[in-house]
Amino acid sequence: MGTAQPATFQDNIFKIPQGAALVNGELFYYNSIQMAQDEQGRFNLIAAKRSSLVYVDSVSVILTKSLPPLVSLFVRGNKSVPCVELQPPAIFKSSSAFTVALAETSLSPSEMCMQVLAPFETQIPLDITGLDSGTYSVNVNGIESTFTF
Repeated sequence: MGTAQPATFQDNIFKIPQGAALVNGELFYYNSIQMAQDEQGRFNLIAAKRSSLVYVDSVSVILTKSLPPLVSLFVRGNKSVPCVELQPPAIFKSSSAFTVALAETSLSPSEMCMQVLAPFETQIPLDITGLDSGTYSVNVNGIESTFTF
């Protein structure tokens, strides 16, 4: 996983290193987002590079019996090529569901890489602070699971 970079605002341009959107149930992940501020103080999108979501084979939920309980997702899947890295996961939380966008970095135009799938395994912690006991669903790039605590 990468390290977080802060968003910056300079010369009326708001630069956001990474962002994700959940639109009508569809996940999108973006890098190098730039928004320009107009005279009324509104921000308009001027640039964003869309990242590919990785292919997810399976999602397992790990629930510790500690107090407080901790929940993590163990995700297995494939990156499009071995030369890219996983990006930090974007986690959307609703009343009884977690939706996770897991994307990969892009190759630069001058970079070459062998065109084979690259397996990965990663663990993603979920913040369950303040959640009531019950059953929750999780969805990582379209692969679903559930957990009860």
